[in-house]
Amino acid sequence: MIAINNRTANNNQYKLTLSLIKDERIGDFLFLIAAIIALISTFQAEKEIISKEFYKESLPDDSAYTIAAASWTFFIASIISAYVVIARYNQIATADRDVSPLTLKGAKYSTIGNIISVIGFGLAAIGDQLKAMASSSGGPAVISR
Repeated sequence: MIAINNRTANNNQYKLTLSLIKDERIGDFLFLIAAIIALISTFQAEKEIISKEFYKESLPDDSAYTIAAASWTFFIASIISAYVVIARYNQIATADRDVSPLTLKGAKYSTIGNIISVIGFGLAAIGDQLKAMASSSGGPAVISR
């Protein structure tokens, strides 16, 4: 009976670990998409500045909205990342009573850092959204990272 319970517990641990890996992959993919969107935004801003300076014509500048979209995507990805780190911390802390205190301390710091990261990405997304709404009146919004 104990062997069956251990096998069931191990099976649940494997399922949780695989689920967390899948979630982590989704978060990583969102970070990649956000980075590509941010790169597109820099090209948009550059194109607007060059056309205004050399061709004396103004193109519609959507770079501020694009960077806001990137910021919101970074925010969502950071939430997923924080969820994975918190779940892994709980998994380590509860699954193995003989786990090293140093491992738990490192996992705790990683968890705290990811929570702070979510707050930072959230504030950046709000700020970039406000800049985008303010830049609608004209001219590219200067956004640096």
